This record gives sequence, C-alpha cells and structure tokens, in this order.
Amino acid sequence: MESNKERFKKELSDTVSFNLNDAYFLDDDVPYSPFSGEEAAEIILPVEEESPAAIISQTESPEKSPLTKKSLPEKRVKLSDFDITSVIYTAGDKIEYVGEETIKLFKYIISKVSPLFVIPWLLISNLASALWKKTRQLPEKINLSFNDDIKRIALEIKAISNAARAVKKKKRLVFVKAMAKYFLMSFRRHNHFWKTLFNIALPLGTCFIILLTGKALSKDSTFALEVIYNGSSLGYIENTDTFEKGRSQALALLSSSQESDTVKLNTQPQYKFSRVKINELSNAQMISEGIISKSGESYVRACGVYINGEFICAVKNESDAVAVFSKILAPYEAKAEEGTMVSFVEEIEYIQGYYKENSDLIWDTTKLQDMLSGPKSEAKYHRVRKGDTQASVAKQYGLTRKQLRALNPGKDFSDFSSIKRLLVAEEESYVRVKVMKTRTRKVSIPYETIEKQSSSLAKGTKKTSQNGAYGQKVITELVTYINGEISYTSFLSEKVTKNPVNKIVLIGTKTYSSPVYGGAVTSRGFTWPTRGAYSISSRYGYRNPGISGWGFHGGIDIIRYGGSSGIPVVASASGTVVTAYSGWSGYGHTVVINHGNGFTTRYAHMQPGSICVRAGQYVYQGQQIGRIGSTGNSTGPHLHFEVLVYGRKVNPLNYVR
Repeated sequence: MESNKERFKKELSDTVSFNLNDAYFLDDDVPYSPFSGEEAAEIILPVEEESPAAIISQTESPEKSPLTKKSLPEKRVKLSDFDITSVIYTAGDKIEYVGEETIKLFKYIISKVSPLFVIPWLLISNLASALWKKTRQLPEKINLSFNDDIKRIALEIKAISNAARAVKKKKRLVFVKAMAKYFLMSFRRHNHFWKTLFNIALPLGTCFIILLTGKALSKDSTFALEVIYNGSSLGYIENTDTFEKGRSQALALLSSSQESDTVKLNTQPQYKFSRVKINELSNAQMISEGIISKSGESYVRACGVYINGEFICAVKNESDAVAVFSKILAPYEAKAEEGTMVSFVEEIEYIQGYYKENSDLIWDTTKLQDMLSGPKSEAKYHRVRKGDTQASVAKQYGLTRKQLRALNPGKDFSDFSSIKRLLVAEEESYVRVKVMKTRTRKVSIPYETIEKQSSSLAKGTKKTSQNGAYGQKVITELVTYINGEISYTSFLSEKVTKNPVNKIVLIGTKTYSSPVYGGAVTSRGFTWPTRGAYSISSRYGYRNPGISGWGFHGGIDIIRYGGSSGIPVVASASGTVVTAYSGWSGYGHTVVINHGNGFTTRYAHMQPGSICVRAGQYVYQGQQIGRIGSTGNSTGPHLHFEVLVYGRKVNPLNYVR
C-alpha cells in the first residue's frame, strides 16, 4: 500500500514541478524507540491523514465521512492562469539567501560571545544532565519489594499502635519490651527496606554534618594577615587598611613637638598569610599601640596642653591640667552675675598622646601654673627721636596711625614733637579671660511726618493737626569684656515697648476769591504794593525834627493826593502770610508775608475789617490783602510798607518802583 508521504509527494510533484528531498520529512530520521510492546504502543501517535478508503472502512459510509468531503473539494484553483513555478523558485531563493546570511551573522556573534559563557554553560548542563539521569534511575533501584515493605510496615505500625494503647494503660514496661521486640523483628523481616533507607540517609547526613562543621569552623576562625614590624609581630589583621589606620593613629598620638621621632614610624611592615581565630584579630588601636611600643623609644602616655594650637607641655593627668586653668577662671566666675559666661579668649586643647619621658616635655602642675601667671611678652615702647612722625613710627612697628593712637590715648598727637615715648606693643599674656554677659538698653524710635491735603485751609498754608511723639524699644546685646574692658558687642534681639506717633501736617488746598492785580515787576521780583496810590509822603531813613514821628523811619509811607482811604493793598511778591493782625496799637491792622530766601514784607495801618487773608495762607503776587487805612500810630490814611532781609529793615525803594 502506498504510504501517506509518498502519496503527498506525488500529488505535490504533479501540481508543481518542484523537487522534494528527504530533508523536508524529518520523521524518516526519528531515532529508534527503546520501548516495545504495550509501552511502545502507548506513545505512538496516530497518523494525521490516511487514505479515504481506510477511514471509511473504520468508521462509516463514504457519504457521511467528513474526510471524504475534505479530500474532494468542490472548487479547484486553476494553476494555468499564472506561473506558480517561477514564483516559488524566486521566493525560495530569497528565503534561502536570507536564511544563509542570518546563519552567518549568528555564527559570527556566537564565535565572539561564546567564550564568555560556553564553559559555565557546559558545566551547568553536564551537572543538570547527571542529576536528571540519577533521578531517572532511582525508581529502578527502589524495586517493588521496597514499596511492599513500606506498605507492610505501615500496616504493622497501625496494628501495633492499636495494641499498644491497650497495653500502655496497664503496664508501661510491657509496652517498651514489645516495641523493642518489634523493631528487632522489623530489621530481620524488612532487611531490604532498612538497607535502602540507610543508603539514602547516610550520604545526606554526611553532607549535613560537613555543612554544620564548615559553618562552625567559619564562625570561630578566619583567614588573616600577620603583621611583622621591626622584626616583631604586632598581631593579626583582616587587611592592610587596618595597619595604615593604626599607623595614622600612632602618628596622631605623638606630640607635634616630636616630629623627628615620627619618621621612625614610617617603616614598612611585612605580612604573612595564616588562619586564626576571630578573637585573635587586632583592631587599629591595638596596632597603633604596638607600633609605638616597638619603635625603640621610651614613651609615656600623657595629656598634652595646647594654646591656640601651640604645644606648651604635657601633664600626666588631664584632670590636673584642667584644674590649673579652672583656677585662673575662678575669681571671674565668683563675681559673674546670672547668665554671664566666663571663658578664655585663647583656644585651650587637651590632647591625649604619647610623649618622651623627660622633664622638658612633661611638667607638673606647679610649673604650668607659674608659666601661665607670667607674661608671654613684655610691653614694648618707642622713644621718639628728632625727625620721627606719627606715620613713620606706625609703619616701623606694623601699625596703622589709628592703632598707634589707640595704644596711647593720653598723648597729644597734634603736637607730635612734645611726645617723648610711645607704647607700640602691649604686654601679652598666655591666656586672657573673656566675660560675656547680656545687656539691655532703651532706644528712641523716631516718628514720621505725614502730610495730608485739606480743603479747609487756604492753598499754600500748613497746619499741624497731630504732634509727633517718639517711640521706644529695648535692645538686648551680648557684651564681651576682655581683661575688664569692653571688646565688642553683638546684637541679640529687640522689643518695641512704645510705638511712635506720627506727626500729621495739613496742607491747604482752598483758594480765595481775593482779586489779583497786575503790575510791573522789578528785577528783584517785587511789584508796587498798592493799586491807585503811588506817592510817597515819608521815605526810608531818618526824618527831619519837624515831621511827626521824628526819628528813623524803617519803611515808606504811600498815599494818593486827594484821598488814600480804601485803596487796595496787594502782595508785593508771592509768599505765605505770617501775620494777619487786626489791632489799633503800633502798626495797627497789619499783614506780614514771608517770601522765602530771607525776604519779608510788612503792610501796616490798613482799614478795619479790610484784611482778607489769614496767617498761614499762601498769596500770589498782586493779590489783594487789604485796603489803605489809618489804624494804629498814624496821622492819616496811608500804607506803611517795609522790606526786611533776614529780619533787617532795608530801603523798599531798592526793590519796588
């Protein structure tokens, strides 16, 4: 009978002229199955497509078979309409070319990348394959007798447990003997089970014990480096960084005054690799002490005293050194008020370290106290010689003239030749006491002047509607005293206790309907003070004895022959009315106008009720302010007109014509 593959190959070759080879049918190369009989039959897959006759014989008639309809389609495609052979060949060539190029590219990539993971991958795959084979072989080794043993043991245990419950209630010793007898019988009867179980448990238990042992060993011990320094062992360290840290600490522990000795600590160590217990490892501090002890010098641990970074000495105990400096501060602390801080201006440091054991470096507290009580440097003076100047002396000692004057507050530097000696450097102590305390002081807060426009006041006039008042605030400062004198002050806070009251000034905007007359203006900026009277009855200066009002006349009297009463009086220049007086003594009804720049004009003896301006009002040049009258000390109607410059009367005819 013709096989399915041969039939399918024949039909395709009849339809399309295309050569097929066995490479397209890989089922020819299926490896031989090791199974046979029923096991082999179970894994053989059924053929996907058989001949129509075979299917019909196995199932039903040809008319009802779906395979018959599938194998005999109603419509067939006519291949004569196009050249399918060329299409398949062309597509095949292109696909084959792309495939070849793709394979080349993958081969190139794999050849470059494979060294990175081929060996690990082979190891992992081989290990996985071996484990899989062992797992597959395990069921073959555990045969049916082993399984039967398990079943029998389970049944026996169930039976024994039922019997044991009854025995255990009455006699425990009988129960123990029965269980022991059962286990001995079990080892004889189920010998194969126990051997198999032992063969599995023994390697697993051994691995577990090895793991526990390795873990215990790794906890208690480790690999370390033994440090050999100057021929001696300093201990064991985890890495070389520990030694470098220890050497840095050793260098820091040595005083800066012993820089020559620190060179010996730069010897390079030697290392040996060994395994030690963890508690035998040394830290950086232990290494530093070992380095110092192996340096070959005699050092003692002490407390170094440093003032502004300068090494003074070393004291055996830090508490002794602190007590010396505390004794200096004690008198100031006794007088200090609450909240006062007492300390040193200089920075005092106490540094623990190793110092050579000799009296030049290590002092007792008495020697340290005597040194601190004395001056570090004496005061320095300059004897003034002929030709010295303030600038030359200051420059000689690296001072400014201001600093030189501050050092000598009682000297008269305006007469430098009279000075015999100058202080150029004050006495300097090793330590200076600094006292800092808070201080409060009251400070006035100035008020502001606010101007507001008022339509009730004449334009150009000002009036204070509210007087200003100073406020007050309390300032808290931190004052620093050095050697009893104020050195500097730092601001801390402020609190306003009284707010200032602003001054309010009203500025008038109201205009009056007083007429404004034009007129000629002189070069000095003034115009004639009347409109209609231009004659002068009495000029500026001393009068003749026969004239009434004999003596000095400070202005001019203006009249009109034929009658002067009621003639308008105008402002000679723009300005602010200072006085608008209505009275009968002296000048009578008078107006005084301030024109600024020290100029003031006075208009006297005007008619009662004729003054049409008020004090504080701004008037324009030519604006009517009243009318000619004869009030006050007057012999008849006229206008007494004065010009004052900064309060001094001058001849009005020098300003008006």
